Amino acid sequence: MHVFSNRRRPFHLGPLPMERLARTRVMPDLEAVPPSPAVDFDAPDPFSLTHAMARYVSMFDVVRDGPVNPVRGEIPDDPVERSRHLKSAAFYFDATLAGVCRLPAQARLAEPVRNPRVADLAAELERGQIKTFAAGMDMIFADVLDSARATLGPIDGHDHAFVVAVETWRAPRDGEPGCEWLHGTQLQRATMLAALTAVLISSYLRMLGFSARSHTGTCSDVDLRRLAVASGLASWRQESGALVNPYLGDGFGLAAVTTDCGLAADLPLAPDASAASDWRWRLGLGTGRGATDRDPYAKRDYVQGAWPFEALKRVDEPTTFIDHERVPRFPKRADFFARVLCGDMGRKVQDEARNAHYVMKSPIGACARRALGALLLLQFGEGRGPRAPGTDDPARNAANLKAASYYLSCDAVGLCGIPEWAYYSHDAGGNPMPAYHPNA
Repeated sequence: MHVFSNRRRPFHLGPLPMERLARTRVMPDLEAVPPSPAVDFDAPDPFSLTHAMARYVSMFDVVRDGPVNPVRGEIPDDPVERSRHLKSAAFYFDATLAGVCRLPAQARLAEPVRNPRVADLAAELERGQIKTFAAGMDMIFADVLDSARATLGPIDGHDHAFVVAVETWRAPRDGEPGCEWLHGTQLQRATMLAALTAVLISSYLRMLGFSARSHTGTCSDVDLRRLAVASGLASWRQESGALVNPYLGDGFGLAAVTTDCGLAADLPLAPDASAASDWRWRLGLGTGRGATDRDPYAKRDYVQGAWPFEALKRVDEPTTFIDHERVPRFPKRADFFARVLCGDMGRKVQDEARNAHYVMKSPIGACARRALGALLLLQFGEGRGPRAPGTDDPARNAANLKAASYYLSCDAVGLCGIPEWAYYSHDAGGNPMPAYHPNA
């Protein structure tokens, strides 16, 4: 429970009080930091959530680079303000930590790490067909295919790195309801979510006219551990053989963006940097989070969610009467996005909606649109592999879906049956559409 407000805390400082930690102007010996191993998304359990996350982190690796806007955006000349802006964007996209450093030579990999699944995903996309009429999807599909086919060169022109970390939460307990798919996946979860933020930031920088490439735990041209040390996010502890942040311990996943955009670098953590004596951290004073409530699931089951939804009053039927037998089904063509694209609202509105311009007119929205559009290509498909045991139990299914969704950082999750009238009667191409799934 949050006791103290963080409304006066500058957004670029993030949720943890990293600014209180001792820093040093002497760069630690990065050669003493062992090379980062690639994060393994192969799980022996065929029903582990890791297998689903692997497809998404692979799609992030497909779109980690791309075309650079030939026209530079109008951005502040002050590198400090630039760094604050990017950090705010990263925290807006739910990163836990963000830091900046000049790109050290010791962090450049002689042999880049490559995600072996990218080639398989590219081949799948080559064989695929777009199954959505969402605005601009044809352009996104073409862009993703081009990215999948591209062979990326070195990052010699990049001189700065923007590094992000996403924290891990507690490990699911043995026998915890809803956690059948989650055991042993904390690092993969944090790595995937960190990759999401890095891909968005790199796309954002390219739209502003700077060369930028994201690097993840599965596909990278740089050593993420060494960048975390150089950017002041963590220290390498020789005695424990672990990369440690004073507030998170060793529980986090990393990703980075390298770029030729000039940024203000952060100082590395001092060897004695510690949160042990920070009484404000223990109370959560000034940050909205503290030592006692950093992990929202420390005292709650994942299936419950972080918020006490179980305390809300429930009823068997909606309090608004719905005459199910008489609710008509409408075609997709009747929704306002489709009507705008077809010109029903006039030429001006139609022109403004081409290629989802209502999203693309903002750089932050546009960078999210590219990644989201790429992920939409993974949205459809038939069941893969064997049917998991126990899925004939609705209560067990519900618990597994809710716990997995909260584990992946959803704020609120609800389940319901889908009445037939909730489906469109026809898709955007005018084809009759059955009500194909009974639950949501």
